[in-house]
Amino acid sequence: MDVAGDAAAAAMYVVNVRFAVQATDYLQSTLPPSPILHFWSLSAEEQFYLFWPALVLVSGRLAMGSRRRLAVPFLLVAGASFVLSLYLTGAQEPWAFFSLPTRAWELGAGALLALGAPELGRIRVRGAALLGWGGIALVALSGIVITPETPFPGWAAVLPVAGTAAVIAAGTRVGTLRHQAILGWGPFRYIGRISYSLYLWHWPVLVLVPLALGGPLPLAGRVALVVLVAVPLSALSQRLVEDPLRRGVVIGTVTRRNLAFAGALSLAVAVVALGVSTVTSARLAGSAAAAEPLPSGGDALAGLVPTDAPGAPGASGDASSPSAPTSPSGSGSPAPSASGPGGSGVPGGSGAPAPSASLAPTPDGPVPGNLVPSLAAVRSDAPRIYADGCHLDAATTVSPRCAYGDVTSKTTVVLFGDSHAAQWFPAVERIASDRGWRLVSLTKSACTAADIHVWSSTLGREYGECDTWRRNAIARIGVEHPALVVVSDSRGVRPLIDGQQVGGSAGEAALAAGLGRTLATLKPLAGSLAVIGATPEAPDDPPACLSAHPDSVLACATPVTTAVDAAWSAAEAAVVTAAGAEYIDPTPWVCPTGPCPAVIGRFLVYRDTHHLATPFAAALASRLEGRLPALGVMPASVAGRPTLAVVGRVPSMRAGVAERQTRPS
Repeated sequence: MDVAGDAAAAAMYVVNVRFAVQATDYLQSTLPPSPILHFWSLSAEEQFYLFWPALVLVSGRLAMGSRRRLAVPFLLVAGASFVLSLYLTGAQEPWAFFSLPTRAWELGAGALLALGAPELGRIRVRGAALLGWGGIALVALSGIVITPETPFPGWAAVLPVAGTAAVIAAGTRVGTLRHQAILGWGPFRYIGRISYSLYLWHWPVLVLVPLALGGPLPLAGRVALVVLVAVPLSALSQRLVEDPLRRGVVIGTVTRRNLAFAGALSLAVAVVALGVSTVTSARLAGSAAAAEPLPSGGDALAGLVPTDAPGAPGASGDASSPSAPTSPSGSGSPAPSASGPGGSGVPGGSGAPAPSASLAPTPDGPVPGNLVPSLAAVRSDAPRIYADGCHLDAATTVSPRCAYGDVTSKTTVVLFGDSHAAQWFPAVERIASDRGWRLVSLTKSACTAADIHVWSSTLGREYGECDTWRRNAIARIGVEHPALVVVSDSRGVRPLIDGQQVGGSAGEAALAAGLGRTLATLKPLAGSLAVIGATPEAPDDPPACLSAHPDSVLACATPVTTAVDAAWSAAEAAVVTAAGAEYIDPTPWVCPTGPCPAVIGRFLVYRDTHHLATPFAAALASRLEGRLPALGVMPASVAGRPTLAVVGRVPSMRAGVAERQTRPS
């Protein structure tokens, strides 16, 4: 369904906008790459052809035959585009990468070369040789220094663009140059001849073949795919499709007829793609029961998920918990431990956690017809705080004054963290509504509550907005005087130490230390603290997997040792316990049996590889409620003391969202 939408957008030459929107949407940014992702550049190119001829026509009339005068508007447009590219690369890298306004300078460079061709053709042989070799060196250098971590396009794009321009400029000099002889080598010329078809074929081959084989391929395998599969396909399509169309063998050379044929073909592709998307949506939507609301009472996960996470720090029904844990059968006896053989109760305390012995393994079978949410709706499945504007995107640094539950209550509870905290909002909101609490949600995409600097893959730079928001959120917590703060974060953040990204054990140590500092800061500001641990994750997108395997839900299950980072869970639990907070391990709920299922009962567990689906999170409310600590009472001396100032302007209230009574999700 997603690919069909991509195809429709590509046929209408707007797929670059679609990909930019997806890349800046944190919930879509982790989707598997589209097999037609490379069509973004063709869309940008066609958009360029819409305005550039008009610019040439107007400028040509004003220039009155002078190439120098004609170059002025070209320089202005290219310069403005380059400046915008530099700015957006630092502010919104996906838009800088995909959009035409930030890429027009690269195409404009070719126009300026064309204007200067007569003068370039008169340069000396030595100068042409320097240009040629220098251009080749720049292109080669760009392949070395530009890495996935390099902000792009920005300044980095100057290397390949300038290198290519230099090689082309050198080629305008008539004469025999050594670099021209090398570039004119038969195999190089052949690759150039099929390069357009090769561009169209290489990416689908690199995406779809590994997907069909069930996993990524090493570098040697990817190179072999290009050489043995993409190149032959490109040669065939270049000879049988590209050349006949280009030379007018199929439809002639009448311009109007060619344009009409191209437009009709694009429209046909878009209509077919939209039709496929519609049919696929209907197939994935399942029965009408999938749209039925879940019952507000009872336990929709009874017998499928343990009622508690016994054995974890603070569990076993101690006095601080609102209710004692019970077994799935409701007998009142403690549910079996989901901890490993060592019985520590902390994942990783003695290896990966073992699934609950009291629950039968998830049976194999087709995807339920009443799956909640349906596979067709899962991409739009998100807690209501996203639509309400209460969950922040990357650029925003001050949370609106949104409140849920009983907004008139004197008991305030705060949910604090990144999108992994936001995924628990449906459960926490249901608890707040049942208990008469006022719930304040302070969450921001990809921004950990831990006191560390992090890298933003969305922005392609250090995530300074996260640091600002965290300070503002903690200041807000100080103002709210909450009886309870619930913290949750993703373990997948990329810490920065001295400006460098740190991974592995050093990155986990930095994250753990930052979490400890945050909890120490929150301790005097809140009555009680609870931390919901890291969510088990799936290496492959479960909704996409289930769409490809509708007859076998276990085909999309994940081994426990893959889904759970046992070492991090143990480190996280240790930090939380040392801070005097309650550690809540969600592993037994999300992964009650081995392997970790993608579907539990009628519930889809994940909406992507690492976020819980909203209905499933809401269904876990009673289990989460049983693990929350008793509400603390803020001392009067703390409640009355001044707090940090908020940095930035508080966003305006959204009608119907701020400080109003809400229903449970």
